[in-house]
Amino acid sequence: MFDEFRLKNRNKKFGFKAIALVAITVSVSIFAVSFASLSGNAARLKQQKADYTQQLAEQEAENERLSAILQSDNRDEYIEQKAREKGYVKSGEIVFYDAASSQ
Repeated sequence: MFDEFRLKNRNKKFGFKAIALVAITVSVSIFAVSFASLSGNAARLKQQKADYTQQLAEQEAENERLSAILQSDNRDEYIEQKAREKGYVKSGEIVFYDAASSQ
């Protein structure tokens, strides 16, 4: 009878240990997957930040260039050039196109 009691206690202890081991294993696995996912997101966000920083620097340089043009003496010439590039003409101006041109 005492042997049966010891056997039942041993089975209960083994069952608790097995459940605890499974729970710990699952918890560690979830933590590892979450950590890997967060690490991937952090790397992606770091690259995205670097890209945006580069775009910002390029845009600031372009803004500086355009500000310098607008403050210079040839501002009107620049505006006229950009308007002509977009196909605008002056009032009363007659535009001739070269039919032989491939453009």
